Amino acid sequence: MRRLFSSLVIIALLGTGGCGGTTSIGGAQRFTQQSSSMEPAIKAGQVITAREVGREYKPQRGDIVVFHADGGQWGHSTAPFVKRVVAVGGETIACCDLAGKVTINGSPLAEPYVVNDSRLDMAPDPHFCGPRRFGPVTVATDALFVMGDSRALSNDSRCAGPIPATSVIAVMIG
Repeated sequence: MRRLFSSLVIIALLGTGGCGGTTSIGGAQRFTQQSSSMEPAIKAGQVITAREVGREYKPQRGDIVVFHADGGQWGHSTAPFVKRVVAVGGETIACCDLAGKVTINGSPLAEPYVVNDSRLDMAPDPHFCGPRRFGPVTVATDALFVMGDSRALSNDSRCAGPIPATSVIAVMIG
């Protein structure tokens, strides 16, 4: 009986569909990733668990965050977005160095999680996130530069700009 109950709970959580569907579980929330912009770390349709954060949240490069965008280039969806923090307030981010790597304050960033990078041979375009090249962008003290791990498929700060740190509602755990 206990195994059946556990299975039903898991099925109910997986059934929270829709873009960014959420379920709250004691200080943590579950979100359903609907796009492939974070693959391979998070697959389309995968449910992730994230701990809720407030104004005390101290962002760190590498965090996978859930946030609400303010429209604009992010679109007008009310569903939350899931992206990786690539630069924090005060850092200058750009792409690319001679090896095609993202740089932070002029130093190349190791990004082993990026497997589907965008093309290098496209000119930067602030209205389209397809090109890999952008910047340099100095991130405001109270902002974050976020990107998807599957850069060729991600709408992110390359074209939509940094996000306010206060728009982060949760950080992925586990």
